[in-house]
Amino acid sequence: MAGTRAFWIDAAHEGTQERYGEQLRKWRHAFEATEGEPAAEGITLDPLHFALGAWEVAGRPVGDPPYVRRHPRVLDATCHRPEEAPGLMAVVELAAPTPVRLPDGWAGWQRQDGGDRTYTAPPYERPTALATLELRVPLPADLLPHPTKARASGLPNLDDAQASIEALVSELNAVVTPFLWKLEGEGDGGPLPEWLRTQIEADKATAETAGGRDWRYVPASEGNRLEFDGPRGVSAIGFHADDLLQPVEAIHIALHDPADAVARCEAELALLALHARDCDECAGGSPCATLRRLASGYRLRPGWRDEWAV
Repeated sequence: MAGTRAFWIDAAHEGTQERYGEQLRKWRHAFEATEGEPAAEGITLDPLHFALGAWEVAGRPVGDPPYVRRHPRVLDATCHRPEEAPGLMAVVELAAPTPVRLPDGWAGWQRQDGGDRTYTAPPYERPTALATLELRVPLPADLLPHPTKARASGLPNLDDAQASIEALVSELNAVVTPFLWKLEGEGDGGPLPEWLRTQIEADKATAETAGGRDWRYVPASEGNRLEFDGPRGVSAIGFHADDLLQPVEAIHIALHDPADAVARCEAELALLALHARDCDECAGGSPCATLRRLASGYRLRPGWRDEWAV
């Protein structure tokens, strides 16, 4: 669990802090003191105002990688100063599993290719249902450091902005990260249910795309071919004349036709839903032995973890 964080300042890549300093200069207006605020050289000394500016700038593009990085499930994270309460209010939006089983043909969150594997919506042409979890986190004023006098007129100090960002990251991680542990299933072998559901739904979608029909093997005495439940058919088994499938291979394909795959996937998805609802162990966030054995049938797939084995 200790490896998962909602937010972190990127210190692994050279030049990120310098790029953040450049953004501070570019967006200096975010730190301009308003009437009645303590100020020095035109820059606010109010901890709340200063922290808001530091966080806003950290969220702006500062090159690749960004200065403040976030977990792939974190879709958005903003801070504002509510009129009806003291301190700051952070609003963090997380990508979450749908609370209900999606109908056939509907898609949920997808993971982008690349290092951060950010959650993203499928293409617009697909029916899509997206669930999010919005966390509203009050941040008391006394957790924020006080900025010091600006060393250059009209420019916020980089080390003061750094201190504000570190305080916000620390406070938000304390609140948001436990939700990520729960969503990811960490602390109990990793996000096995989510991974398993992804494998099953992918197989089901492939079978449905293939027509979802019954296939039948016609033995050699009758033509040695596969017949489909519909207008399609193949007159020979294989891809070309010198690479034909053996009859036993064709029989295996027919036994695992799209209709069979859809039925099996629907049964496995129902088992997943049943365990999430009625299994005390799974409902508590730790996949039970039955679910682990079910998942082991997909252990040759990318993403399988050895610690999920029973």
